[in-house]
Amino acid sequence: MPGLRASLKGLLRRQSDLLFPNRETREYRRWIAGRLSYRALLYNQPIDPGLLSILTPVWDGSPLRYLEALASAVVAQNQSGACEWVLLDNGCARRPLLEFFQGLRAHPWIKLHRLKRNAGIIAGLRSCLERATSRYVMAVDADDLLYPDALRVVATYIQNSNYPSLLYSDEDKVIGSSVYQPYMKPDWDPVLLLNSAYIAHLGILDRREALDLGVYSDPNTEGSPDWDAFIRFLIAGRTAAHIPEVLYSWRVHARSTADDASTKPYVLASQRAVLQRFLDARAASCFHIEHSPLLGGMAHWRLASQRTGSKPFPTVVISREPRPARSLLPASGDLLHLMGDDVQADDSCWWKDAVSLFELHPDIVMIGGRIRDPNGIVTEAGRIFGFAGPCGCPDRGRRFDDPGYFAQMWKQRSVSAVSSQFAVIRASFLIDVLRASPETASLAYLGAWAGARAFRTGKRVAYSPYLSGASNFDWNSLIDPAEESLFAELNRDLIPDHRFYSRNLSLDKPFAFGPFTLRPAIIP
Repeated sequence: MPGLRASLKGLLRRQSDLLFPNRETREYRRWIAGRLSYRALLYNQPIDPGLLSILTPVWDGSPLRYLEALASAVVAQNQSGACEWVLLDNGCARRPLLEFFQGLRAHPWIKLHRLKRNAGIIAGLRSCLERATSRYVMAVDADDLLYPDALRVVATYIQNSNYPSLLYSDEDKVIGSSVYQPYMKPDWDPVLLLNSAYIAHLGILDRREALDLGVYSDPNTEGSPDWDAFIRFLIAGRTAAHIPEVLYSWRVHARSTADDASTKPYVLASQRAVLQRFLDARAASCFHIEHSPLLGGMAHWRLASQRTGSKPFPTVVISREPRPARSLLPASGDLLHLMGDDVQADDSCWWKDAVSLFELHPDIVMIGGRIRDPNGIVTEAGRIFGFAGPCGCPDRGRRFDDPGYFAQMWKQRSVSAVSSQFAVIRASFLIDVLRASPETASLAYLGAWAGARAFRTGKRVAYSPYLSGASNFDWNSLIDPAEESLFAELNRDLIPDHRFYSRNLSLDKPFAFGPFTLRPAIIP
């Protein structure tokens, strides 16, 4: 009975999404239709032969109608045969599938091979990877869908990004022929990557590097091949280029993880194996892997410190009186805790999370948290240069118990800046910030100046939901508009900052769709 109830619940949810799209879905469908028209003008260069191989293992459980739709999309955009499709018959026995495979042999660029028995996801992908011949490979599930221009867009970004080691794109979901729930992703963010596999769909890997790094070789990561691949590249010191275009539609149906992660019960164990690989590579024995306490039971994680004892760095309490930032004298030691005299922390062990982030990500120089008012409304969280002014918070005004856009309010991640109302900063970096900032820079706006300095020096600012507290005072009221204007003038080359807030989203209305642009966002 529980299984039947779950199936009926899933069916009702899918039918509701299909028949009664909400306002956000309707807006997105209009937006993506317009964006596709613009993309036809932006990405119109032919694809170099030998650049791209698609990897797709197919098993008996792969619905034929979805594979047919994928094949139609691939064939339509690869008329020149410049790309290669490595298609694996992963022990299939169903006659309709086998007959369909035979029909695909009419295309010489489709490389079909067969395994006698279903080897699983990881071994199937590895088999495809070893047979691919192009410079880059991209795994596409047999039941998912590529946008009609996906191959051209990927090729353009590879070439204009100077052939990076790996890339990933934005994605949405598709039910029937209707798309919805787009994920406009941030740029490469190793902090967010250790919380969840945000890079999945569409991932593009340098083939030779993937082979050298053992991609698709660990059966313990059976349910998380994309995440494992990107973690391997991260361990090797590689960074990924982000393609800020929706190229991949994750199919929602009764047997897909897009609809229900429980359809693959081995996913959680796979994800643990992925994160353990990272910890082993960092020799981080003082950490353990736990489910996010904010998103308990879901496929979201936290690398938690096992440290004990008291907070190992001093606290500077900042009053609400207007004061210049240079009045802040760093104490001895590596880290300094900044805390408004109006803030009450929710958890006395919050410092463990800050120390963990500094240890796991050596390029982090400042970490900030989230503040709520007495009504449970967020007044501070991660800030973005160019949002609602020179340096604003897209999550300001959200309820504290709202996980936000793709649950990012409840995940550690990189941001442009954080507030000094509740933050930890490297003392050496603070000295650098104070030297580089105008004499008139204030303590209330120190986070913005620190964020700009971090951007210019190749350092990272992180937001953590585990640095959390309450205040009955809104620090925005302390910020002088003249200082904001000066900040905007001195940092106009950094504004807007699209690294951690998609260029496809509005800078005025949080997480709404922004205007189209005729200029593709190509990494220089």
